[in-house]
Amino acid sequence: MRPNDTSPDPALPLRPDLAAAVAAARNAEFLARRALPAPPPVPRLPPFGDPPERLRVCYLVPRTDVGGGARVLFEHANRLLTRGHRVTVLSHFPPPAWFDLRARFRQVPFGVELAEAVPACDVIVAGYWDQVLAARALGIAPVVHFEQGDFHLFEDIDDDARAVVARNVEAADATIIVSGTVAEVLRQRYGVTATVIPNAVDPAVFHPPTVFDPAAGGRRPYLLCVGWDGNTFKGIAEMRQVWRSVVEHGHDVDVVWVTPKPPREPFGEVVVAPDQATLGALFRGAAVYVCCSHYETFGLPPLEAMASGTPVVSTRNTGVLEYARDGVNALLADVRDAEGLAAQVRRVLDGPDLAARLRDGGLRTAAGFSWDTIVPRIEDTYRQVRAAWSPATGGDWRFDLGGLRFVDADAEQRLRQRAAASGAGAVAVPVTFPAFDGHRAVRWRVVGRRTGGGADVSRAYLPAHADVVPDDLPYAEALRDFTAGRFDRALAGFLTVYRRGGSATRPSAGRWIVLTLLELGDDEQAASVLSGAVEAFPDHSDFHYLHAMSAMLSGRPIDAAAYVAAVDALGPATHYDEWFDDPATLIRERLLAPAQ
Repeated sequence: MRPNDTSPDPALPLRPDLAAAVAAARNAEFLARRALPAPPPVPRLPPFGDPPERLRVCYLVPRTDVGGGARVLFEHANRLLTRGHRVTVLSHFPPPAWFDLRARFRQVPFGVELAEAVPACDVIVAGYWDQVLAARALGIAPVVHFEQGDFHLFEDIDDDARAVVARNVEAADATIIVSGTVAEVLRQRYGVTATVIPNAVDPAVFHPPTVFDPAAGGRRPYLLCVGWDGNTFKGIAEMRQVWRSVVEHGHDVDVVWVTPKPPREPFGEVVVAPDQATLGALFRGAAVYVCCSHYETFGLPPLEAMASGTPVVSTRNTGVLEYARDGVNALLADVRDAEGLAAQVRRVLDGPDLAARLRDGGLRTAAGFSWDTIVPRIEDTYRQVRAAWSPATGGDWRFDLGGLRFVDADAEQRLRQRAAASGAGAVAVPVTFPAFDGHRAVRWRVVGRRTGGGADVSRAYLPAHADVVPDDLPYAEALRDFTAGRFDRALAGFLTVYRRGGSATRPSAGRWIVLTLLELGDDEQAASVLSGAVEAFPDHSDFHYLHAMSAMLSGRPIDAAAYVAAVDALGPATHYDEWFDDPATLIRERLLAPAQ
């Protein structure tokens, strides 16, 4: 996390770069998932048989900003909840302000693997391919991959990337996909057979106006498009060309561009992350909805436009072809053919009879995609998967849990489930130990080994407490000097560990170097070390905590709320070998309490 100290004015409050920290944390999570091996063939108990009447379903949601993919997962959650099931939604991102999500929602810190927060449940639904193996490794429930498509289905990728995707998609206990055409792509690329259950439209949001008036709402006639221009496949660059061509041919129309986040190169009227009521009104008011996507798995926005009574012009992308028929409910052009799309838009604007025919065809098409018929199919699939699943019994494991107190009552049971489902030779859990006044440190500790297993270690986030410092602590002598107040000797010891240790050891030792420098009163050197540390390890919450503390001790103004928010978002730095326990409380007690 690069500090905001590029200005020469030291009076400016110091604040963290949260975007850089989150990006680094997401990358660390992806790299950890990338390293996960395929699940081994292990012995299993007999299948559970009939599932409970009320299922416990947990959704892993990759993003919560405005978008068709997130909306579909949230619709699943709400509608399963209405049918009496217990539904939990997990994401690293905040709850969606734009969607009325009624299911239980938990925001998981970026420093913790999302799957580690899964509660006891009957089915885990992975909303993106890279979540599957991490969810399977829990060993507590079957994993359904809800495939909505991305680059791994539509773009050329190298062999290494294909192998990582394959390990994940093949590991799912079942796969649901929203398009029959793309189901065949999945089968051909990865050999995975999927159940096809299409998306649907919420008629409470997307419905036709009483009178078809494109200028309703006080706007001039406008074309509507949806997508963020950072995702090239959305074809926003072509949309800019379409609009220019339509205007150059004499049509006085605007563009309204709905995007989940601020665009890189805005044009027209930009609407960022609207709520559902606003979004529905924008769809109803448009003269034409234009989809320029290079590919989609289903393409929900064009269907929502049809349900809103708005004529649709689209590329012939794979997803839209699932329901779009040229001249019947939409006008189509080739992918990346901006002039072809513009010509189709002009046909709609110039032909009121054609627009009316497309409108009627679109309404008939959208009526066939109802949640009332689709959700029961999802429910049946979850029941079938649960009935056929059984937990692994895998391997002869020996555990050493002496001196440990787990935080959660069921942690030991879950640990054994994790070990049985793992292909690793050992399993580790995070163990806290006393460090110094008011601080407990946490390190990964191997607590179980498989007989005849290899050297690889699976990490299970099942926190436990210990009352003593670990025997294998690489800086044990330096820590004893630190706690005894022998700070010069402690600094020498921590520096030795830092220099001799590998890349995994340096972040841990670096924290102690900073703390020792602060105890020695060398605030300037501590600040210098921290400036490098927050840049080198931007997703390590301890360095943000220490950076704020160092600045405060030196009298420099800081944005305390921004630092607290950053530590809250990142949480414990579990992708590293060591971190402070409960960093959110630590930073609040030291930054906010004095001001209260």
